[in-house]
Amino acid sequence: MLYAAGTPRQYLLELIGVAGILATLFVADVLSRRQDGKSKCRITSGDGLLVYFGRNYADFAPDGANGADRRKLQEEQLKDSYNVNQALIAVGSGGLTGKGWRQGQQNALGFLPQAGKHNDFIFSVIAEEKGFIGSVVVLTLYSVILFTGIRIAGQARDRLGKLLAVGVVTLIFSHVFINIGMNIRIMPVTGVPLPLLSYGGSSVLGSLIAMGMLQNIYMYRKAY
Repeated sequence: MLYAAGTPRQYLLELIGVAGILATLFVADVLSRRQDGKSKCRITSGDGLLVYFGRNYADFAPDGANGADRRKLQEEQLKDSYNVNQALIAVGSGGLTGKGWRQGQQNALGFLPQAGKHNDFIFSVIAEEKGFIGSVVVLTLYSVILFTGIRIAGQARDRLGKLLAVGVVTLIFSHVFINIGMNIRIMPVTGVPLPLLSYGGSSVLGSLIAMGMLQNIYMYRKAY
C-alpha cells in the first residue's frame, strides 16, 4: 500500500532494510539460543523456526545434559515436526489426479492433525484427494482473484479506492502464500488460514467483507 501510495523508493528501501535486519537478528537469536539450567531441558519458543530450518533440538541441550535429556529433546522435535511431515506426505501422495473424494489415507486414517486438517492444512487434504490438477485449479482461482483485484485497483475512481483495493489483494494473497507455504514447507507453520477455504467463522467473515469492499470499488469505478 505504501508503494501504491507513491512513497519515495528510498524510504521503502530503508524500511525494508531495517525490517530485514530485525528479522535476521530474531531468527539468528532463536537458532543460536541454548537452554539454561541443568534440570529442565525443553525448548519453549521458536519451535516453528527450528523445525522450518531443520535444526536438531539436541544441539540446544544445556551443558551437562545426559542421554535421557537428549532423547527427550529428540522426541519433542518429532512431535513438533509431525504435522508438517504429515502434510508433506499428503501433498506428495496425491499424484497427478489424487486419490478421490474422502479417499486420502493421511486424512481418513487420522495422520493429518484432526484439529487442523480443515483449517491450517486444508490444502494438504485437497492435494491428496484431488492431486496436482486439483491444486493447480485452486491456485488458478486465487490467481483470478489476484489479477481481478489489481485491475479493480487500476480502475478505482479515487485514491482511497485504489489503496483499499491494493490492501485487500495484499491481505488475501499474503494469507494464501503463507498457508500454502506451510503445507509444502517453504514457510513456518503459523496458523494463518486459507481464505474462503479454511473452516472458521471470523476468517470467512473477514474474507467476505474484503471481497465486498473490492466489489464496491468496482461498482463505482471510473468508467461507471
